[in-house]
Amino acid sequence: MKLYKLFNKKVFHIEPDLERVKKALKELSNPHNDYPSILISGTNGKGSTAAFLESILRRHNLKTGLFTSPHVIEENERWRINRENINDEELEEYIKLIKPLIKKYNLTYFEASAVLAFKYFSDKKVDIAVLEVGLGGRWDATNVVYPEVSIITNVSLDHTHILGDTTYKIASEKIGIARKDRPLVIGEEQMELITQAVLKGVREIYHYPIGFTYHVEKDKMRYTFKDLKIYDLKPSLLGKRQFSNTATAITGFLLYSERKGIKVETEKIKKAVSSTFLPARMQILSDNPPVILDGAHNEDAIIKTLEEIKLLYPEKKIISIYGGMKDKDWKKIFRIIEYNSKKVITTTIPVSRALSSSDFPEGVTFFDNVKDAFYHAKKISSNEDIILITGSLYLAGEFLKIDS
Repeated sequence: MKLYKLFNKKVFHIEPDLERVKKALKELSNPHNDYPSILISGTNGKGSTAAFLESILRRHNLKTGLFTSPHVIEENERWRINRENINDEELEEYIKLIKPLIKKYNLTYFEASAVLAFKYFSDKKVDIAVLEVGLGGRWDATNVVYPEVSIITNVSLDHTHILGDTTYKIASEKIGIARKDRPLVIGEEQMELITQAVLKGVREIYHYPIGFTYHVEKDKMRYTFKDLKIYDLKPSLLGKRQFSNTATAITGFLLYSERKGIKVETEKIKKAVSSTFLPARMQILSDNPPVILDGAHNEDAIIKTLEEIKLLYPEKKIISIYGGMKDKDWKKIFRIIEYNSKKVITTTIPVSRALSSSDFPEGVTFFDNVKDAFYHAKKISSNEDIILITGSLYLAGEFLKIDS
């Protein structure tokens, strides 16, 4: 059994309220209070930051719980301990346990996922839980915890129909995960977030380049936090943006280690960031022609992905396979991809929010599934081209299932 099957078309249903989750957790004896947590929000990069942070914590001999979304290939990815997915038997047990609470309190899919995570991590006695916010921050189900450290990677326009139509409004939602008496890490120098944090009265704010800095030379970086310097850091995930995510994750770990008296070992940090794996983040799948899989799903992320591909492969033309969601600003995203591509091939994803053939302009090449779209891209490509599959982590998951 999978949890999403209980929700049918309500998988993406959202209701801004924490009381339902709190009541459900109370019936489970408030498992989210049984261990410390670090909470991560942001428009882009929160999944990568969570992955780096979990790796660093685990390298320091801590038993980690990691809750992320969405999953790429299988739902079990959402709940991990020491980077191991929950197995099918345990997942079924926990679904049976929380099923009455889902019905009683009319929990959404994400709320139920969070409740399951809290209980699972408690039962397995994790030392620390790294929790990725699903949407926004203030009303997100993960925000029932009192995090030791809060992290916000950045803010840009996404989910504007829910979070607001300006970055300042979106920042006010995301800053909801911060606590006045706990450290807050902001991954970029964005005044929207910094201003909101100050207005909220957060006493400890660390943001680039005040609080921590990093300097990049080619594919390595030098990181500085207070008196600590770490040299020759090489993030395993591809792309310039991963330097910021790495620095943000390290800062979160160092602040947590200060609070808990953990001995920091720089070699363990270096090994952690150089060995972290996360699918569909500028993931190179093959070389002839190069095939890159990236889950970028909003304007800011798409622009960065295209910029990074041009840096990596300056002489090559891009053949893009695009499939996205109707509730995004997909027309703008499509235009950006189209402008930067030699050819755009469109496809759909088997979820209710996905774009279909009728949404795209007349004359656009469309295939009913990503497998056929990819075969067509390979057919029309040459050694002068690169194939990019992008638009959604759900699309990336469908592609990875082809050979899995």
